[in-house]
Amino acid sequence: MKKIRGLWVTLALAMTITAIIVYASTSTNQEGVLARSNTPEISDNSPSTEDQLIAPMVIDTDNPIGDTVSGDAVVQKSFTVNAGYGHIKLSMNNHSSHSVFVSLTHNSTGKVYFSQEITGKDDFTWKSFEQGFEQGVRGGDYTLQWSAGGSKVNGDFSGVTGSSISDVMN
Repeated sequence: MKKIRGLWVTLALAMTITAIIVYASTSTNQEGVLARSNTPEISDNSPSTEDQLIAPMVIDTDNPIGDTVSGDAVVQKSFTVNAGYGHIKLSMNNHSSHSVFVSLTHNSTGKVYFSQEITGKDDFTWKSFEQGFEQGVRGGDYTLQWSAGGSKVNGDFSGVTGSSISDVMN
């Protein structure tokens, strides 16, 4: 009888500890401060907007991404991902007959999100959520670099950013 009682006490203690851990992990932020709600607050006038959380279901139509890419053997194009719009879909078209290598780099961290070869007369679409960035990418300035070795780059790209995956699915 004492063994059964001891088992119940152990189970009750384990469940209590688990409940406390779950509650603490969902009600405090990374600094251990109690959160006011589960909804993130987004401030566009914050001096550092790169680490802001993503707001729900909004396409950033005020920040179009796209341009032609031509001229030299290496061409860099810059664009900004606004805080809260970290889900990205980029479509790149190589109009030349030779392969190009395209990479996407976050300027302030140097993080390379992808580096991809696009064969001649071909295209490539990159979706952040299909490449391991289900929470989106950081806000900030990005460089899309096209490199064609000894040949000249000739292509274009377009993109859309959104606050949720469904914003950039199509």
